[in-house]
Amino acid sequence: MIVYHATMITAASATADLQSAFEALVAALGRGDLDGFYNLILPDAFIVDEDLPFRVDLDGFRDHIAFHTSGVWDGFAWKPYDVRFSRSGDAGVSAGFAMFRGKPRDSGFRLRPMLFTQGWVRGAGGWRVANWQQSPIVGHATNQSPS
Repeated sequence: MIVYHATMITAASATADLQSAFEALVAALGRGDLDGFYNLILPDAFIVDEDLPFRVDLDGFRDHIAFHTSGVWDGFAWKPYDVRFSRSGDAGVSAGFAMFRGKPRDSGFRLRPMLFTQGWVRGAGGWRVANWQQSPIVGHATNQSPS
């Protein structure tokens, strides 16, 4: 379950469309709709993923996700929680915790708790991710059940 909080700066009603874009991103990834997922990210997005030693743009992130979907995993999921939203005009931020849950094909179950922030920009086509940063939280694991 994703828990949302409006920030002290912005009322929940003012961030509803940003929250909807975030939910669409999460839902697309969750159902394996990678085209829908990638369409919500700008081509020149600045992405720092927790298991990459360098930043990437959308093409680099596609390559990274392609590794995970190439058959080395039986399954995986990105589960955000305690997400907070803020916006100012056509710029928005989502930030929270996430659990990467996965089952590598040849080993045990993997859990990777992390913090994340996403910068969003609203254009003619709606909200899209302009930057995404994820950092692991060493020694912190909640919601570890694979269900």
